[in-house]
Amino acid sequence: MASVHPAPDFDAEEDAKILRKAMKGFGTDEDAITEILCHRSNDQRQEIETMFKQAYGKDLIDELKSELGGNYEKAILAMMQAPAVYDATCLRKAMKGAGTDESTLIEIMCTRKNDELTAIKEAYNAEFERDLEEDLVSETSGHFERLLVSMCQANRDETYEVDDEAAESDAQELFDAGEGKWGTDESTFNMILALRNFNQLRAIFREYEKIAGKDILESIKGEVGGSLEDGYLTIGLYLPSIVGWMLV
Repeated sequence: MASVHPAPDFDAEEDAKILRKAMKGFGTDEDAITEILCHRSNDQRQEIETMFKQAYGKDLIDELKSELGGNYEKAILAMMQAPAVYDATCLRKAMKGAGTDESTLIEIMCTRKNDELTAIKEAYNAEFERDLEEDLVSETSGHFERLLVSMCQANRDETYEVDDEAAESDAQELFDAGEGKWGTDESTFNMILALRNFNQLRAIFREYEKIAGKDILESIKGEVGGSLEDGYLTIGLYLPSIVGWMLV
């Protein structure tokens, strides 16, 4: 979900008052609702929701559901969800019914930080009374299942340290598990991609290119396929943006 920077001079009480006026009486002022909810951060929207109920004794979500409709309603309600709840809802939708939307599973499970994944697991259980890991195991299989289970542990090293000697060793292991042998040892790829901190992964990828003479992403495309390939590539392609927040 796209993020919005916190609005300056934020006043939850004033925003709640504007929303109340926008939905009171005949007709609904959708422009006013958009102006408030689309220009507040998620944390600020949560404060508005709490203030609305405290001030008017009504649930803001229920009011929005009764006043809005169609895709606009869906968009506004999605914005009102806490990030972990939104992700949990998307994961449940991806695994509910016939078929599984692997791309959604990858997008969420392979790009979230440890604390975000922990919050998602808790939200998934609270919202649906189900265990996320159990559902992932039920809906996927093989090495792709193992990758998602690894991500579900929310136990990636999130320190900033880089060990150059270890990077060389891991890079050689990745080469030996793929380009350097007949067949592919996916468990080695899984272990390194799921556990190493992102600064360390960047160092590993640099060393890998020296050894293999090609980019790690190119090797992944040649060694694995399907959803497992997409998962590995997502971690690799998402690396620059994640390293960015680690260096802030």
